[in-house]
Amino acid sequence: MQALYRKWRSQTFDEVIGQEHVTHTLVNALRLGRIGHAYLFSGPRGTGKTSTARLLAKAVNCLAADIQQRPCNECTICVAIAEGRLLDLIEIDAASNTGVDDIRDLREKVGFRPSEARIKFYIIDEAHMLSNSAFNALLKTLEEPPSHVIFVLATTEPEKIPDTITSRCQRFDFKRISIEQVAARLAFILGEEGLSAEPSALEYMARQGSGSMRDAISLLDQLTAYGGEVITLAKVREVLGAVASQTVIELIEALIAQNVAAGLDLINQVISQGVDPRQFGREIVEYLRAIMLVKLGGNISSLNYPNDVAQVMTAQAGKAEASRLILATKLFNEAVLDLKSGLLAIPHLPLELALIETLSQPAPKPQPQSAYSAQPAYSAQPAYSPPPPMPAAVAQPAYSPPPPMPAAVAAPPPPLPHEPYKPVTLTMEVVRPYLGQIIGEVMRKNKTMAEVLTHDAELYKVEGQEIYFVVATNWKERFEQPQPQAALNSVFSQTLRQAVSVRFVSKEVLSGALKESKG
Repeated sequence: MQALYRKWRSQTFDEVIGQEHVTHTLVNALRLGRIGHAYLFSGPRGTGKTSTARLLAKAVNCLAADIQQRPCNECTICVAIAEGRLLDLIEIDAASNTGVDDIRDLREKVGFRPSEARIKFYIIDEAHMLSNSAFNALLKTLEEPPSHVIFVLATTEPEKIPDTITSRCQRFDFKRISIEQVAARLAFILGEEGLSAEPSALEYMARQGSGSMRDAISLLDQLTAYGGEVITLAKVREVLGAVASQTVIELIEALIAQNVAAGLDLINQVISQGVDPRQFGREIVEYLRAIMLVKLGGNISSLNYPNDVAQVMTAQAGKAEASRLILATKLFNEAVLDLKSGLLAIPHLPLELALIETLSQPAPKPQPQSAYSAQPAYSAQPAYSPPPPMPAAVAQPAYSPPPPMPAAVAAPPPPLPHEPYKPVTLTMEVVRPYLGQIIGEVMRKNKTMAEVLTHDAELYKVEGQEIYFVVATNWKERFEQPQPQAALNSVFSQTLRQAVSVRFVSKEVLSGALKESKG
């Protein structure tokens, strides 16, 4: 029996869902006779990259006289491609054919003319898995291919494709498919299969697909095999081992109330009922993310939740602290990643630890006014007067490193506003008092990073939501790696209670620029 995602694979460009920017361009190129010799299709899994490549292979080889009707899905070539028996359509899985010998074999066969079709078509899936030597072997062929050959490279990680390869291809970026579009497609497939489903069940399956049509259709296939003519939300949750939304709501309520015992009880009750910890964790992260976005000013209607759930989310967002929501979302997301390893003695332990750690770390709270009676309020301070204008380059004699930054500030920084939430306009004067607290948080994650920020970094400037530090070039390169950069952004955002990005300026480059301006 054929899987649903294969049975309902797109057979025309109009059936490709959510990628109109790609299909429109390809259809126009076909009509104008301007098809390229090499394409790079990049994007998340299950968004139609390989299906579109097959459609392109059909269209360029279709025997229909009217170009507007290609692919016709009726001629011998279209039927052969649909049935997977056209010898001139070669699909290569780069994940299992990564070596240079595989590509050399391909290069030797490229020169042979097609046996049935006009154009020999190569689809290289997961192209980023090719080795460097294999890419080098492919390079010359992509640069000067025979006129009877077209290449399509499909990948989920385009950043791993060498620039020399990318520059020789026409690149199309496929995007995640919206929940509405996925749900509509699922409803169509069910209708054709003589079945039906509750709208809430379709939306749930679409949401679980995470923008991947193939993943969502695979879930639907699993549900149809379960039996019954009508697919209900309860049945979907039962088959997928999912937890009811009410349980997630109760867990978040316990988290907001800082009730560790109630939260741990809920987690253990859910797991004892046979719910998959990974599925439970994903639902918690999705729910926390939604509340966090609402708390920070997002539009609840854009999140596609039922009205009753949206109302509960809005109420919970009003009660929760933004910093704790950010922390909880981060820690539960890390817990889901830990759960994927499958090597845990207690499968739900990461979820318990995420809850405990979220509630064990203090979140900033409003301070009573009397605590700062000896100091004027922040708004009562005289307005900051900027220094006189300087030339295009900063008019300082030469860069000299700043004195060591204290490990912690002597006086507590002024409280940031809490309810209603309104982000503070960031300036050097706003950020500086919090550096000690921030460095303390960084110390818990990375001692070396904290020491560099303390002794070898200088707060340089603040522009909008970007905070700049001057550091040595070697530290700049290290801090700008994805993991440390994300960690710093997270700590600064949690402490300042708004999304910020930390940027770095090279001490050596800045010093050289100052010397040139002085000269």
